[in-house]
Amino acid sequence: MNTIKGIRKILVINLGGIGDFLLSTPSLRALKKAYPEAYIAFMGVSRTCEIANNPAYFDRVIPFPFYDEKKRKFLFSKFLQLAKFLFALRKEKFDLAINMRTIVSFLGALRMAYIFWAIGSPYRLGRNTEGRGFFLNMKIPESDAGDKLEMDYDLTTVELLGADISDRSFDAGLFGQDTGKLASILEKEGIKGSDRIIVVNPGGMISRRWPLENFIKVIEELLKRVPCKIVIMGGVQELGISARLKLRLGPNIVDLIGRLSILDSAALLKRSQLLITNDTGPMHIAAILRTPIVAIFGGGYLTRFDPRKISNNAIVLVKNVDCAPCAKAQCASLKCLKEISPEEVLKVALRMLGE
Repeated sequence: MNTIKGIRKILVINLGGIGDFLLSTPSLRALKKAYPEAYIAFMGVSRTCEIANNPAYFDRVIPFPFYDEKKRKFLFSKFLQLAKFLFALRKEKFDLAINMRTIVSFLGALRMAYIFWAIGSPYRLGRNTEGRGFFLNMKIPESDAGDKLEMDYDLTTVELLGADISDRSFDAGLFGQDTGKLASILEKEGIKGSDRIIVVNPGGMISRRWPLENFIKVIEELLKRVPCKIVIMGGVQELGISARLKLRLGPNIVDLIGRLSILDSAALLKRSQLLITNDTGPMHIAAILRTPIVAIFGGGYLTRFDPRKISNNAIVLVKNVDCAPCAKAQCASLKCLKEISPEEVLKVALRMLGE
C-alpha cells in the first residue's frame, strides 16, 4: 500500500495509560519510517509523555493538561480552557490526526469527536470501536473485547497509511535513560547490589486490584522462604495502599510508592528478579525488559494485553467468570480476582524464582 501524498504534519493522540502507549511503539516506529520527512507530534497524559519524549518517534511531545493523574480522571468540564488548548493546536495545521486508543463508550466518542473537530485535520484516522468512530474518515473495525493484541490494532491503523508493519519488536531503549535516582534510593534503604529484589505492584485501576490482604499473605510467605528484599512500587494515587502495607509489614518491606518516576520504575524492574503485579502499566514495562512476571488478571481484556505475547518470561493467573472481561473502573464483587488464591500466586512466584 502506498503512503498518502501531502502528509507533512502528523498528530498522534493516545490518552490511554503506559501499557497502551508501549504497545503502540512498533506502529509508531513504522509510521516514522513511512513518513521520514513529516513532523510528528504526540499528545498524551503526563505519565506517558515521560517516556514518549524520544526523538526516535516524535519531533514534539504535548502533555494533555486535562487529566488528573492522582484521581485518574479526565477534566473535560473545563470546557473553555480545553477549547483554547485545542484551537491553539488547530493553528498548527496538522494534515493527519491519529487516535491510537480504543473508544470505550459513546461519551468517550463524543469527547474524541470534539477534540478531532477542534484540531481540524483533513485526515482523521483511528479505530471504529463498535461504530463509535463516526468522526473518523479513515478507520479500522474493532469490537469492545477485541480479538487480537492491542499492538496489532495499532499496526493495522498505520498500515492504512502505507506503513510497513513487518517489524513487531519493542524498543527497550525507551527505558535507557536511568536518572541515577534509583541507585541512591536503594542504597539509603539498605539494599546492596548482591541482594535479590522482588517487586510487588499492588495498585492500578480499582477494578483490576487483587485484594491487598492477599498480597500481604504472599509477601509474608516469600519473606519466610526466600532470602530477598521486597520492594513495593506504585504511583501517587496509590499512597493509601502504602499506609496499609506499612501498618501490616512495617520494616520488612521497602516502600517506594509515589517516590519513583516512570524511568526510575523501569530501572527498578530491570534490576529486580521478579515482579508480582496486577494488570497495569509496570506489567508491560517488565515484559519489554524481560523481567520475570507473575501477572494477576481480573476483568481486563487479556486478549488485548497479554504480557505473554511480549515476553516468554511471564505467567498469567486468570479465572474464567461469567462477567469478564469488562471495562468497569470499579467493581463491588471483584469475583474474577477473589477466585485467585494467595497460594496459587505464591506457588508460581517460587517456581519462577527457582525455589
